[in-house]
Amino acid sequence: MWTCKNLWKKLAPLARSSSTLCRQNARGVVLNNERRLPLVPQAHMSSGTPGSGGDNNLYYLLVGATCIGGGFYAYRTIKGDKERYQERINEIASRPNKVVPEQPITEAPGEQAAETPQEPTPVAESLPAETAEPQTTTETESAAEPATVAPAEVPAPTPVEFPSHAPYLLIGGGTASFAAARSIRARDPGARVLIITDEPDLPYMRPPLSKELWFSDDPSVVDTLRFKQWNGKERSIYFQPPSFYVSPQDLEKVENGGVAVLTGKKVVHMDVRGNKVTLSDNTEISYDKCLIATGGVPRNLQVIERAGEEVTKRTTLFRKVEDFKALDKVSRDTKSITIIGGGFLGSELACALGRRSADSDLEVIQMFPEKGNMGKVLPEYLSNWTTAKVKSEGVMVITEALVKAVSFKDGKVEIKLKDGRLVKTDHIVAAVGLEPSVELAKSAGLEVDSDFGGFRVNAELQARSNIWVAGDAACFYDIRLGRRRVEHHDHAVVSGRLAGENMTGANKPYWHQSMFWSDLGPDVGYEAIGIVDSSLPTVGVFAKATAKDTPKAATEKSGTGIRSESETEGTASSPVASSTPEPPPVPERKDNYGKGVIFYLRDKVVVGIILWNVFNRMPVARKIIKDGEEHADLNEVAKLFNIHED
Repeated sequence: MWTCKNLWKKLAPLARSSSTLCRQNARGVVLNNERRLPLVPQAHMSSGTPGSGGDNNLYYLLVGATCIGGGFYAYRTIKGDKERYQERINEIASRPNKVVPEQPITEAPGEQAAETPQEPTPVAESLPAETAEPQTTTETESAAEPATVAPAEVPAPTPVEFPSHAPYLLIGGGTASFAAARSIRARDPGARVLIITDEPDLPYMRPPLSKELWFSDDPSVVDTLRFKQWNGKERSIYFQPPSFYVSPQDLEKVENGGVAVLTGKKVVHMDVRGNKVTLSDNTEISYDKCLIATGGVPRNLQVIERAGEEVTKRTTLFRKVEDFKALDKVSRDTKSITIIGGGFLGSELACALGRRSADSDLEVIQMFPEKGNMGKVLPEYLSNWTTAKVKSEGVMVITEALVKAVSFKDGKVEIKLKDGRLVKTDHIVAAVGLEPSVELAKSAGLEVDSDFGGFRVNAELQARSNIWVAGDAACFYDIRLGRRRVEHHDHAVVSGRLAGENMTGANKPYWHQSMFWSDLGPDVGYEAIGIVDSSLPTVGVFAKATAKDTPKAATEKSGTGIRSESETEGTASSPVASSTPEPPPVPERKDNYGKGVIFYLRDKVVVGIILWNVFNRMPVARKIIKDGEEHADLNEVAKLFNIHED
């Protein structure tokens, strides 16, 4: 078709020019010779000999070829249009079969034609039965009914479970999201905030899951999730009761806005250019501004993942409310639990379960690759003291334990260490750290930090012009200590609050030095700030403790359950090394680290501080880190914390 068309375009001008030239020549000859020639003058049309007729033949050939080409082009065009028309008619005729499968119409009186559940045909159904006439399409036939049959009922529309648009969309239902929501509402009282979480629960604090809840005397604590703080006061793990939140269905309707939580939904795709997210059920929600606070997921050991289904069923990765409930049940139904990991989470759970074992036959074992509990954080001498404390709680501690293989045999989980020793247990708790949840990075085109993990953001916690990241998943630039990623409660609170402020136009940098704290029961606890890494040089100043220097006393004095801004999350160590399980010895308290302060140095500058059984002095520690100055005599600095070296 296109060849004929192109040929016509080329030949038509030539034919017209040839015809015009012939007429002009003929007219000239007539005027000159005063007679009409029978043929067009040949000299102007052909190079042939006179009288040969070659000029006229060429003219006829060109005109004939042009006519044939034009006719063929018209034929192909009409034929193609006819074929496309027929294809379109066939496609339209078959469309109802694709949308609404044809259903047989029963003959029984009063019985209606079957309706498709996917897409009802409201136009046909809204007509009275006697006026609905059969049509050629299947969709109309399925909706039409005999005159004696009552019209089909229109199914009730499915209620909208959540809005299609949220001015402020927060992905993740943890501490950072809740802190951001409150911050947004504080600066924009009419804001409509939608929190999306894949958990079934409303936002709650995670620290009590590994601490206070285990020391509760209430047998229904797994249901109420209420606990007594060290100061004796009772509270819930949830930040706010359900009445605080707006129903997702009503978020767009409420006059003064509010905070809605969409539970049990996971965001699986993020369209940054289109400003919308896609949920796991393919539902799309658009946004104006978005916060990513997806937190992290507990790491597992590859040897456990490869061990098979029986071992997997007997392994807990501790992170959520459901994990607490499951482990609580396991601790009451089994004889032995082994905790792999010597960090904050592992040590806290070991002490909690060790206390419970005093009233039962439960055997609690803790193993880790370091030489002592929290060996990656505490100086070696303090780590050894902490290990003795954990052992005194009834825990069998296996240090320098490298897990080589895990298997299930004869109803027991067998943990084989690299040195050949074998530990048999009923259940494993893997507390070996946290992996930041960055699944959305690929679809959103966001950068993931190769060194620390997490979404890479600037000092304002911004990943894009209208996207922020907070909490465990944020790898931020600390204007004092450089790029970092922190996995603690206080950081989630402060970074979430700052992200919320910046989402409402504050444009503030993250200058706050977040802190964390950990308790080994009500009698020993510490708070820390900055970079606390046992590989750094440290200076410790200690003094004798009194009855007031305990977590319990600190909370009684302050009247708060979480005695400061922060709380530790599960940043445990990797579970490797080797040793032989030995029964726990009675700890000898030769070195009395009752209370004190430990300074962590880098280039002679204090970059981290641990307050050991010293409470309510964190503002002082924060100022020291912020100033970043060298200190010639740290004993004098310790006096700022009321620590006078003995």
